[in-house]
Amino acid sequence: MDGPAQLWLLPAAGGEAKPLTALPLGAGTPVWSPDGRAIAFAAATGADEGSAPVATERLDYKADGTGLIGTVRRHLHVLDLDSREVRAVTDGDWHASDPAWSPDGTMLAFAAARHPDADLTMRSAVYVVDAGPDAAEPRLAGSADGQAGPVTWTPDGRALLVVGRRDTATGHAGLLRVPLDGGDPLDLAAPLDRNVMPGGPGYPGALPAAAGDQVYFCVRDRGCSHLYATGLAGGTPRLILGGPGDVVQGMSVAGGTAAVALATPSSYGEIVRVNLQTGERMTLTEHGASLGDVELFAPEEREFTIADGTVVPGWLIRGPASTGPRPLLLDIHGGPHNAWHPAADPAHLYHQALAARGWTVLLLNPRASDGYGEAFFTAALGAWGEADARDLLEPLDQLVADGTADPDRLAVSGYSYGGFMTCYLTSRDDRFAAAVAGGVVADLTSEAGTADLGHHLSAAELGGTPWADRDRFAALSPLAAVENVRTPTLVLHGADDERCPVGQAEQWFTALRERGVPSRLVLYPGASHLFILNGRPSHRADYNRRVVAWVERRPPIDAAHWQRRLEVLARRHRVPGAVLGVLRIGTDGAQDETTVAATGVLSTRTGVAVTEDSLFQIGSITKTWTATVIMQLVDEGLIDLDAPIADILPGLRLSDEDVAARVTMRHLLSHTSGIDGDIFTDTGRGDDCLDRYVTELATAAQNHPLGATFSYCNSGYTLAGRVIEHLTGMTWDAAVRSRLIAPLGLEHTVTLPEEALLHRAAVGHVGPDVRPAPVWTLPRSAGPAGLICASAADVLSFARLHLTSGAPISDMTAFQADVPDKHTLGDSWGLGWIRFGWDGARLIGHDGNTLGQSAFLRLLPEQGLAVVLLTNGGNTKDLYQSLYREIFADLADLAMPEPLAPAPSPPAVDASRHLGVYERAGVRLEVFMEDARLRMRQTTTGPLATLVPDPVQEHDLVAIDDALFVLRPPGTQTWIPVTFYTLPTGERYLHTGLRANPKVS
Repeated sequence: MDGPAQLWLLPAAGGEAKPLTALPLGAGTPVWSPDGRAIAFAAATGADEGSAPVATERLDYKADGTGLIGTVRRHLHVLDLDSREVRAVTDGDWHASDPAWSPDGTMLAFAAARHPDADLTMRSAVYVVDAGPDAAEPRLAGSADGQAGPVTWTPDGRALLVVGRRDTATGHAGLLRVPLDGGDPLDLAAPLDRNVMPGGPGYPGALPAAAGDQVYFCVRDRGCSHLYATGLAGGTPRLILGGPGDVVQGMSVAGGTAAVALATPSSYGEIVRVNLQTGERMTLTEHGASLGDVELFAPEEREFTIADGTVVPGWLIRGPASTGPRPLLLDIHGGPHNAWHPAADPAHLYHQALAARGWTVLLLNPRASDGYGEAFFTAALGAWGEADARDLLEPLDQLVADGTADPDRLAVSGYSYGGFMTCYLTSRDDRFAAAVAGGVVADLTSEAGTADLGHHLSAAELGGTPWADRDRFAALSPLAAVENVRTPTLVLHGADDERCPVGQAEQWFTALRERGVPSRLVLYPGASHLFILNGRPSHRADYNRRVVAWVERRPPIDAAHWQRRLEVLARRHRVPGAVLGVLRIGTDGAQDETTVAATGVLSTRTGVAVTEDSLFQIGSITKTWTATVIMQLVDEGLIDLDAPIADILPGLRLSDEDVAARVTMRHLLSHTSGIDGDIFTDTGRGDDCLDRYVTELATAAQNHPLGATFSYCNSGYTLAGRVIEHLTGMTWDAAVRSRLIAPLGLEHTVTLPEEALLHRAAVGHVGPDVRPAPVWTLPRSAGPAGLICASAADVLSFARLHLTSGAPISDMTAFQADVPDKHTLGDSWGLGWIRFGWDGARLIGHDGNTLGQSAFLRLLPEQGLAVVLLTNGGNTKDLYQSLYREIFADLADLAMPEPLAPAPSPPAVDASRHLGVYERAGVRLEVFMEDARLRMRQTTTGPLATLVPDPVQEHDLVAIDDALFVLRPPGTQTWIPVTFYTLPTGERYLHTGLRANPKVS
């Protein structure tokens, strides 16, 4: 049913709900009469004047969550269930609270601020009114000089129980027994020196309930809301429910039992039955059962002694295995008279998310927090920021000193008063690397004049008005010292916030932007001040995600450190020259970070130094560039990945006519075509070299049935390059230039050797003595498979395209093919990209190996991180393993998998079924026994045989299990896997170097 909320009647035994009201502005919370024949409620009355001007002579003309009130007032109504008649019980230019029935069902009690100057005096009182059909004037109960909140009756109907104060000073709310005969009120909760909590958004508790000669109520103690009982005549209250971390969030009493909504450190809330005599409890619901597999990090209680002797309580939330200095978020609660507690918190889920990511979250209850006595509660009056800043900063000093917190990775956040303090601290202290200010107050003067409770704030909290004490209000305002802010700041604010009007956020953001401080403003349309508690779920989820993303802004990548590590590790692994590039994409307005380091020489023969802009052959990383162009053509509707290539190249001839008719672009990009992949026939330097190469594929062997397994296929990418030429009308080289190199602004990327001559280009090195390779490049026909030369910075620009693009570019990362050998590179293949599973994270990347040059590219999309390493010989795989392990651990907190290695005592296996010859184009593999050792002889054949220093190599095969073996070339640390497997159709294969080698004898 559309429109405002109405009352409905739902049979307890089941059935359809039926509407009881149809009021123009809706109905409020229903309260049953004692005899069950009527329902009382408060409801808005008056006309909804829409866009009509609002004229006012008072300060209470608007309210957070409602906006401009106009002539609308909230008054009591009674619904007769027999006649379904709704009648108004009160009226006038004031607002009534929710009603409470007298035990005999004849009267209603409520609270209201009826005095014409109540907007200035902040006074309110309790009233009773006849609930009958005859109009009656509300009668004052008790004094009109205090503040009254929720009200209920004593069982004998002779007194009211009111949550409130006998004056208007800032301090604890009491539980006042107000006699209707005019006697003095008695504060039944006074002996506790704690604030009575009737419950509300962000302020957990429960409405007091009287039964017999007892009244049950909640107070805040050390941040938690606990249930107490006391006699209606007074006395010492006794604790009913109040263990460590218990937070009562609602209550209903019947006889000697209470049903409460209870949150604990391990539960966001369950319904619990409590024996009011013994305190024995029984949990009745299992709302949290669906979260049974979610690990909640329990807060650790801590206390910090401040320099003046004040003890500040708090909690640390962190993973149980956290050791050493960790990044730390100081989160500041609102109020300032609210408080953190250790129960599970559904509003601030970023606490748990950050703890799971290795952070420590610090929650403190500084001066002015609730639950520690009224003196503590009022300790910051007139001194916002000045009185409590030390309570927040000195604990940080202590945690840094004891090794808990990393001083270089401190962040601060807070909402409402916490947003005020976030701005205040960053304008007075520069220790924080990141700040998130939510629901902020930046300027106390404008806050006092524009907020719905602005006058209350200035008079009750700050001790005056801004026009009477301009200097004091300015001195306490964050905006007065905004010129000192250096901390990157995210500002989050409800666009319809009337408690801390959106102009506060806009002032702060504008000042930061004008000063060049990295900052971002996020406004939530239609959101009130309390939206993080009861707003749109999408807004609440977004708020939590943004906090995590912003505070995880890491310090700048330490370029000098990675320069040193590259130099040291390159020497260790005998790599003549190398360039390392690291890219981290900026989030929420932050700039990208790019770091490039270079070491060594381009050639040991010339001694020319490697520089950051030097060109290296990126080898098979080229395949991802070719695949990217293909995906652009897919987006343009020029090719379907699953349509036969023969539809585009009708003259295509392969050794297997069926494969020629059915092979698709998806097969080519995922290496599942079965076409023999290492055919390096030189078809010349002309622009027709790819066309001529594709003609030669008519004699290429079919290594495996189409789509039956994975086998790395250079030939397939050359065929894909020819498809690009046919569809674009230009050479593959020209297509790559026009579609990628030029649009990305790459000035150090080429596809032809004559272009490389115009740059500082590396020479490959081969052999045990790491000497310059005799040949610089492969035939031009291998271009789409591996002939791009580029600088590290240009490769990172290409990587950025893939980290920031949507479909169809992002579709390249999706799973396409499983890999029989999951140890050489990744565990599966996408469209061009290799897919890696590291430490629970999904990476994409590619390696490239040419004549003495090796390149390694890894992208971690979830963190916007890309790392490239370009090398020109030596033990390059070992350098990659050493360097990337350090980089991803430091920059991404990610553990790179340990390389495959045999056990100290390898298992004894029967390898007889693996003996024989395996052969494909370019290589012949012979597996045999020699001196009781399993060995493999690898012979390079065809055109490549003249380009490698040692075309015949023999190695021992060491067993991992009966199908997986490893070998290690002399002088290297990395083991190379050799996998034996059989297709479902019976064909046997040896998989190594990513290639499927069929058994021929």
